[in-house]
Amino acid sequence: MEYMDLEMLRAGVEEAAAAGADARARGAGLAVEALQVTRLAAMRPDGHPGLYTRAFPFAEGTRDRMPNDCVHWCLPGPIDTWNEILLQVVKRWADGVGSDASSPSP
Repeated sequence: MEYMDLEMLRAGVEEAAAAGADARARGAGLAVEALQVTRLAAMRPDGHPGLYTRAFPFAEGTRDRMPNDCVHWCLPGPIDTWNEILLQVVKRWADGVGSDASSPSP
């Protein structure tokens, strides 16, 4: 992963951990979990983000071929996979199976 992608992932993991710690400290009675899909998406040829995830995608000119943002255009695809994983997590919660929300990993 490139530097900025790793930084955004790190920030997301830190925020999820902080939200979980805050909920526990306040006795909110809920768990905070983050669904980590970065590595999963990286394994799929259609799981990459497109050029519009960059602030200035055409700052260095244009190329003959520009990648499509497959998160939006290649459905069914990565988002469907994430939804299936999320559904299984929700089912696990409904069945009363706990989680260790205190140790998210990047």
